[in-house]
This record gives sequence, structure tokens and C-alpha cells, in this order.
Amino acid sequence: MAVIHGRDALSDATLERLFQYIEARRKEGVWNTNLNLWDAGIVHQSAPVLVHAIEPAFSNDLLAELHARGKLPYRHEGITVMFYAWPAGSYIPWHSDFIDKYSMTIYLNRDWNADHGGAFCWQDWGMGIERHDWSAPPVRSQMIRPQFNAYALMTDTEWHAVTMTTPNAPPRLTLQLFLPRPQPELKPPPQPAA
Repeated sequence: MAVIHGRDALSDATLERLFQYIEARRKEGVWNTNLNLWDAGIVHQSAPVLVHAIEPAFSNDLLAELHARGKLPYRHEGITVMFYAWPAGSYIPWHSDFIDKYSMTIYLNRDWNADHGGAFCWQDWGMGIERHDWSAPPVRSQMIRPQFNAYALMTDTEWHAVTMTTPNAPPRLTLQLFLPRPQPELKPPPQPAA
């Protein structure tokens, strides 16, 4: 498969609920950073990214809505959705995520200036790079810039990166999801004829 991207990930009512949820937790001790959570090769020289794991009940509501709106190809539950706030100077170098998971980003800035960076770049396998060969990042890539309530779903651990946000950029706000890859349905073995 490939990276699937589109608009209108969540309803207006759910987005409002999400922003109220985040605002209510602004001063609580429920935040972490990429420095603690990510592999050093992914952190690289990025500014610290604030991370909040959204509570399971709300995560399940978000996942159910994404599935109902056709943004996720199958139903998920019990997976934590994370809110990220990327300050000026934050980025992710070229890498690939987990082989056994799908990854999704939903962009939450209402007015993101394209000149502030923070673009999502990727390259599908078979476009000049061998499938799951992580020896070198691609020379060419595709790119989308953050747009409010747009999303990108990676279905095959594609090479990807996020460009650095500029010194004058506001925090780049996203939801990040890492979802178990769907398991193929097992068919019962054929029964011998009697």
C-alpha cells in the first residue's frame, strides 16, 4: 500500500472537544517529551516536542470516529492517541516506523504558514528504493504541508521525515497514532470428504 492522505479527519464537534480536553490538561503533570520517548536517532537535534497520551476512553472515541468517517480502514480500540506540540526548531529526520503498525498524523493548526516548515515528506517503497531497505533515505520524495484537520496514514512503514519548523513558527500541533496492522483472516482448513 502507500501513504493515504486527505482532509476532514474529524468532525467540528470532536475537534472542539479535543481542544477543550488539551486546554484542561495544560497545567497538569501529564506531559512528556520526545527526549524521553523516542529513540535517539529519531530525536537527532530536534527541539523537545511535548507529548501527551490521550486518555483511553477519549482515544477510543477518536478512533471510532476516524473509522466511521472512512479515514481508518478498520476499527481500532485500546490504542493510545497522542497529542504532540512541536516548538520552533523541531523536526524528525528520515526514518521508518514499526513494520507491524500503521502510523497516522492529523494536523491541528488552524492557520499554518507554509513558510514555517513542518512539512511531512515521504517516499513509497518501489520508487527507487527497495522495500524495507533502511540503508539510505530516498533522494526524492513527496510532501504535504500541515493543513487544519488534514491527515496522513502510512500503511507500509514508508520512509518519512518532518522538516524543521522555523524560529518564528508557532507550535505545530498534531495527533499521532500508531495502530496495529490488520491481521489477515484465517480460513479454516478444508474438511476431508466423507
